[in-house]
Amino acid sequence: MNEKLRRLLTPEGVRDLLPELAGQKRELEKMIQASFSRWGYGEVSTPAFEYSANFVDEMKAELTDKVYRFLDERGRTLVLRPDFTLPLARVVATHLSASPLPLRLCYGGDIYRYAHGQQGKQRVVTQAGVELIGSGCAGADAEVIALAVDVLQELGLVEFTFCLGHVGFLEGMLAAYEVAEAERDAIKFFFNSKDFVSLKTLVQSLALSESAKEAILRVPGLRGGKEVLREAAKLVPGGAADEPLRLLAEIWEVLADYGAAKFITLDLGLVRMLDYYTGMVFEGYTGGLGYALCGGGRYDQLLGHFASQRPAVGFAINVDHLLKVLQRVREMPALRELVFVGYGKAQRAAAFAEAARLRQEGERVLVDVQERALRAAQAEGERLGAAKFSYFSQDCSRQCGRLERGAANGE
Repeated sequence: MNEKLRRLLTPEGVRDLLPELAGQKRELEKMIQASFSRWGYGEVSTPAFEYSANFVDEMKAELTDKVYRFLDERGRTLVLRPDFTLPLARVVATHLSASPLPLRLCYGGDIYRYAHGQQGKQRVVTQAGVELIGSGCAGADAEVIALAVDVLQELGLVEFTFCLGHVGFLEGMLAAYEVAEAERDAIKFFFNSKDFVSLKTLVQSLALSESAKEAILRVPGLRGGKEVLREAAKLVPGGAADEPLRLLAEIWEVLADYGAAKFITLDLGLVRMLDYYTGMVFEGYTGGLGYALCGGGRYDQLLGHFASQRPAVGFAINVDHLLKVLQRVREMPALRELVFVGYGKAQRAAAFAEAARLRQEGERVLVDVQERALRAAQAEGERLGAAKFSYFSQDCSRQCGRLERGAANGE
């Protein structure tokens, strides 16, 4: 490959967005943030890179390997933002520690993660999300889930499901059966990756009773409505998972009052691979997309990494995945038609004034860069993709119309 062609390539895992798609994505981000604002969440913006120590201590090894690192001029290790929750926790500790609780914050922007051996996987992902900080009750958990449901409904999605679980259920079960720490991590990894063949192989190799092995292997099937909670309680000895199950039941009841329970599926095998989750976790799915649209959960110990401990819960939407789904299930708003404004001799100022007026009305306007005759101006507008034109003649008259050859309306 020659040098000129090589310069046209982009790195693996990134992409260019052309005007129509970029416009649709920007409009989608605005709509999501408007929904967050209607629920009382205030937007916060954080830097694209921060000190490495703010992130890697709170992530599992398989996620720290995906972080982009580099050195600053003083030799300090920085990372490109791989996550929004950690920076928001820092912002709260640094700037909002005296604010009345609970805090309701939202954000939007890009995260950066290296994807080992995953050809075609995007390494720059646009997210939008919220964090509710300072309340540890089930009502706070339910609020962020109900907000996520509301966002998807506002955007026109009808068929979607939220899987709801609790990290304490599987933790309680594995602790009750005295599974070693290393095996616990492997089991959770297989749950997260939905690799149930490897899960079965590992569990069968453990020095556990047959009833314990059977109980662990039944967890992936613990999906459904509230009846799942009663079934799950029978699998864990000594009531070791009673509190997570009680909390899930309470969250379900609050979601029912929101009118959102019909979108919820309890999933006791749901695992999210970030160490900071301490309670409820959830993910949102829709048909035809093999990965989550959004996800989140409770992280009551994360703020203690920066300052005093405060309970918190939140979620993030993958804007790129959501845009892909919306393009399939509904007509995304197209860019407004272009208006081409042309002018003859001594009419440039009038053309500029007309363009300014049209832009104030919300039109997309191209102004010619030089004076031309009417037919030449129409041809130029057509060449540039405009659908309408407005032309100021040398005799001070204005002609306008659609850019169809030979069509013009005088004024």
